[in-house]
Amino acid sequence: MRIIGGAVCAAAACLVAALAGCGAGGDPGRRAAVDAGRLKVLLGGIEGMPQGFSDRQRERWRPPFRAKDGDCRALFDAAAGRPPGRGLVAGTATAYEGDSLGETAAVGLAVYGDDAAGGGLDRLERAMRGCHVAAAGGAGKGDRLRASRLAIPDVGDGAEARRFRGRVGGYPYEMHLVVAREGNAVITLVHQGVAAPDAAGTAELARVLAGRVSTLDL
Repeated sequence: MRIIGGAVCAAAACLVAALAGCGAGGDPGRRAAVDAGRLKVLLGGIEGMPQGFSDRQRERWRPPFRAKDGDCRALFDAAAGRPPGRGLVAGTATAYEGDSLGETAAVGLAVYGDDAAGGGLDRLERAMRGCHVAAAGGAGKGDRLRASRLAIPDVGDGAEARRFRGRVGGYPYEMHLVVAREGNAVITLVHQGVAAPDAAGTAELARVLAGRVSTLDL
């Protein structure tokens, strides 16, 4: 799996290289000052939110079901504010309401240390590569979403996205999931609604969030 990261990674570099930072250094003193409260404030009052989204924060997202596959569960958990813990410096999660019926954009933001390439960042890379079908565990559980690639170009230092389609609670369901890197921060975005979410809106929101996170100067 590959991420196109512009100057950060060449076209042949894989997602783990993009997430790991391709040798990026960073100032440990700056990152030491980052905490969950600062990240929460960062995600509030965002100017330039895409049309149709409120910048007012809501409670963090709850996945529609607990995925039995560990890779899919790691992705859902990251968007819900439970990112991989190894190398984690700080994290937070929030959600924004959209104009369409039931439309929600959920955001998990995690900041990792310089040595996290083999830890939390690498775990999300493996999860994106390994999550093909997200399904609920247990007898009689019919919730099932199949993942396919979704093109989300020019986001942060590199991004990968998936479209999940299937049925939840007996009804058709679709959501987009984006994992993007900005410096030593990882943004996990979920865009969902009663109607199929707009891919252009997903991409625009991912770019806005990456731009916001870039002000942390990680």
